[in-house]
Amino acid sequence: MGRTVPTFRQLIEEAAARWTKFRRALRREDQEHFDRLFHRVRCYTQAATYQCNDNPMEAILLSMALDQEKRLHALEQLAQPKENNHAIPEAVPSPTQESIAEPDEGPIQRLAPRPLPDAAGHDPLADGPGAEPPS
Repeated sequence: MGRTVPTFRQLIEEAAARWTKFRRALRREDQEHFDRLFHRVRCYTQAATYQCNDNPMEAILLSMALDQEKRLHALEQLAQPKENNHAIPEAVPSPTQESIAEPDEGPIQRLAPRPLPDAAGHDPLADGPGAEPPS
């Protein structure tokens, strides 16, 4: 017995095929962005498959909008100036002046630990042409 319901990845490919005339009418630099939109939709196949909508284009468009929102939010977070964003919060006290070897220097400012970057394919800003979405 064969599969009666196509996978969401197949539906993405079918939707992209239906839009080939539109893609051809775009300028070359816009074609790259168009391809990237459909490429990034593949990151949301699990949610779209779970939704199992009659119209797969709704899930495709919502996936595109969600991806754009995530990327915009990440850029906004990078653009916001943060005061003393590398300092440890007040919960960890800074060393006092007496504990410093040379009293002419101010208190030691320690750097806060930073989280490791996301794995490839999960970074909202890593959108290079070689970036593959998670399988």
